[in-house]
Amino acid sequence: MCQYQSLYYDNRIGYVIRCTHCNYFQIGYGTVIMNLVTEDFQVFYQKIRSYMSDFDKKEQLSTFKSIAIPTPCEGLNLYLSEREVNELYQMLDEADSEWKIISLTNLISRSQ
Repeated sequence: MCQYQSLYYDNRIGYVIRCTHCNYFQIGYGTVIMNLVTEDFQVFYQKIRSYMSDFDKKEQLSTFKSIAIPTPCEGLNLYLSEREVNELYQMLDEADSEWKIISLTNLISRSQ
């Protein structure tokens, strides 16, 4: 049975949770929910991160939906604006950091 830990939550943007039993991540963003294995979560996070390098020097991010982003889920692409890509990146970045902190804390507590 799944037991979830919250890695990120914002009622305006979305959430990221992880099952501690089966290690699946669930990402809820906009009207989409994706369930990803750990490797797919990392690949998707890195893909979103790579889009952000294109926006680094921009002062104002566009709200025009012009970016099609493939996901690890077969047949599912996200169609987002620069601002939405930035939101998704911030969400995934915070979730990834939280997951790493939890993993490190668990590793240290097991070794004592």
